Amino acid sequence: MKQTNRIFFIVLAILLPLLCGGSVFFLTRNVPAACIVLGLSALQVLFTAWQRHREQAYWRSVAAQLSDLCDCLLSLEHREIFPRNEDTVLSKLQDKVLKLVTILQQKNEDSRQAQENLKGLISDLSHQLKTPIASLKLYTALLEEPALTEQQRKQYTEVLRTAVDRLVFLSESMIQLSRLESGLIQLQSEEKSLNQTVLMAVKNVFVKAKQRHITLTYDSESDITLVHDQRWTAEAIFNLLDNAVKYAPSGSTVAIRVRELGLFAAVDVTDQADPIPESERSRIFQRFYRGQNSRNTEGIGIGLYLAREIAMKQNGHLNLRCGSVGNTFSLLLFQKKETNAEQRSDQAK
Repeated sequence: MKQTNRIFFIVLAILLPLLCGGSVFFLTRNVPAACIVLGLSALQVLFTAWQRHREQAYWRSVAAQLSDLCDCLLSLEHREIFPRNEDTVLSKLQDKVLKLVTILQQKNEDSRQAQENLKGLISDLSHQLKTPIASLKLYTALLEEPALTEQQRKQYTEVLRTAVDRLVFLSESMIQLSRLESGLIQLQSEEKSLNQTVLMAVKNVFVKAKQRHITLTYDSESDITLVHDQRWTAEAIFNLLDNAVKYAPSGSTVAIRVRELGLFAAVDVTDQADPIPESERSRIFQRFYRGQNSRNTEGIGIGLYLAREIAMKQNGHLNLRCGSVGNTFSLLLFQKKETNAEQRSDQAK
């Protein structure tokens, strides 16, 4: 088809000037006029051929650039093909494609991160299950020994009960954590009293503190109201309190303080335990991480990680400060200062 069109155009380019020049000569018998018409016709044909070639080259270039743009989309590569400073249809099309590339890149990164989290979760879970399962297998076999005394049987049964309790606690914690990380749990943020949220957490840890002869003190500058998920925030504060009660020496004090800190509301939990070593402070919020001084204490190293996740999902964060004696974990949640000021003004009225 292309060859036929090319032959037709060549024939037309030859015949048209001859036809025009011959027509003028036939009508006027004027040779110079016929030559002029012949030359002008030839120039017109040449100009048409040049213009046609230029258009074809332009559209070939556009097609190649569009192909490159499609390649960018397929490979998720952020590369400019058309000048962005030109207000053309192709530039606008490129902007749309590059925005789509950015969205797809973010989707891929989110998917990759989710896969990494899943792999890490499975790896951590299998590591945590090894000890209690090994205990169950070992002491179940020991209980089958016919020569066991009653005291030994009670002792082995208690070890089995502890292993089962650890498995139950681990499974519940992992279910809670996986639901939170995967987004199955949506935080229901409402404007409520942060002080009441803290007291909910204190109530849940009170019995454990009493058993360890640890005194809980509570201090608040004012009644702070802000938008937060009361249930999950109470869970995060409980994890901080449980961690403090767990590692604080018996007979010591754990102090809870609620205060305003600029644009944030802070809940400080201060214990009198040994300061966390500086080498461990950057890792203390990692999932399943347990420091050197926690080897002989119950736990699986998930409470601080869960507390940080809950804080981050509410645009907050978790801080750690270590003094010469004791550690202070601070949960900070963003608040609207003007809203709180208006509420206190209304209460004063």
